[in-house]
Amino acid sequence: MKIEKINDDMIKVTISLNDLEERNIDIEALNYNSPAAQELFWDMMEQAEIELGFNVADSQILIEPVPDEEEGFIITITRLDEDGDFESIQKYIKNRFRKSDLKIKKRTFQSPSVWISSFSSFEDVCSLCKAIHPIFSGESSLYKYGDKFFLIIRKEGLLVTDTTLLELSLIEFGTREYNIAFTEGFLNEHSEILIASNAVEIIVSHFTM
Repeated sequence: MKIEKINDDMIKVTISLNDLEERNIDIEALNYNSPAAQELFWDMMEQAEIELGFNVADSQILIEPVPDEEEGFIITITRLDEDGDFESIQKYIKNRFRKSDLKIKKRTFQSPSVWISSFSSFEDVCSLCKAIHPIFSGESSLYKYGDKFFLIIRKEGLLVTDTTLLELSLIEFGTREYNIAFTEGFLNEHSEILIASNAVEIIVSHFTM
């Protein structure tokens, strides 16, 4: 885990896949409500305070996680002014735990029940849907936030047991979002829903040749 200071109120944390493996953390367990995520977060904050003097006590903070194919995760943490417009981290971590109370989940290798990918254009969404349509027929939704499109795909719609083609296609045509719980909650609250259900089938039927 590498922590870098951007300015007095912002740090960047790089978490590698090896870091997750050393902690026996399943990547799908990394949502803000999980004990594994909370343990990792408080370790991160402790290390930032020791190495950089970055203290977030009694401060509101904004966390922006971004998956990186080479590094694992890059997380930007910004300490906000008391009168800042952002809600505090308590919105995302509902239950506070002392570190001694946390139990890290053992690593599992089960495929996720939900996949989310973001796309820079609707054409990329169409390409992805066309690629996975032979192996997928089920619940899927399309959202738009800013200039990006987000496609949510649920496992029960898969027609095959091997998820390799699906996961490779998600990476080829878009950017896979690994923080499922946060991203889905954020989209439901803040984004525009374009297709509420059966998005893959609708897009293939109406927007692809």
